[in-house]
Amino acid sequence: LKPLGPSLRARARGFLFGRTSVHRGEMQNYNENTFKDVKPAGPSAGLQVGLFIFFVMTRAIHPTIIDASKSVDPETGKKYFAYGEMTVVLGETIVTLVIAQLMALGSGGMKEWRAIWSPAPMKVFSFIGFVYALGDFLEMASMGSLGGAAYQVLLQSKLLITALMMWAIKGTKQTSLQWNILLL
Repeated sequence: LKPLGPSLRARARGFLFGRTSVHRGEMQNYNENTFKDVKPAGPSAGLQVGLFIFFVMTRAIHPTIIDASKSVDPETGKKYFAYGEMTVVLGETIVTLVIAQLMALGSGGMKEWRAIWSPAPMKVFSFIGFVYALGDFLEMASMGSLGGAAYQVLLQSKLLITALMMWAIKGTKQTSLQWNILLL
């Protein structure tokens, strides 16, 4: 085998590092103005913090709202839902469907809207949607007999169960620190 010549090595470095012309011994010079026009990717830090607070508050207040929506049976004193568990799941599904349709139309027009009705992705996402709907139904059914505090503990246990399932099914392992955090 012949060793690579300097010209071939330079071209290989250019290919690997995205340079179109590389000369032997050439270094790229950067200064404070090189990247001044580059805008940070993604949402701002303020928006990220705001969204984090919104989602934390939503998940924290969720059991309280569901518990407050229960009626009390005057004879037994037990709380129950004055509506069927599937009513909430069906209502949420319809709202999600309408909002998703409007988002598709708003972001890409009719072309984007037609793309979401393609059979192949529809099969995959329909199955995922079914599993989520089943989870929502079971959540509402469990909430019918649990108080807000017990329900919150049940919600938190989903993280631990998910980690255990990922370990059993996918072989994804957690570090000792991650297990400790999950258990707290």
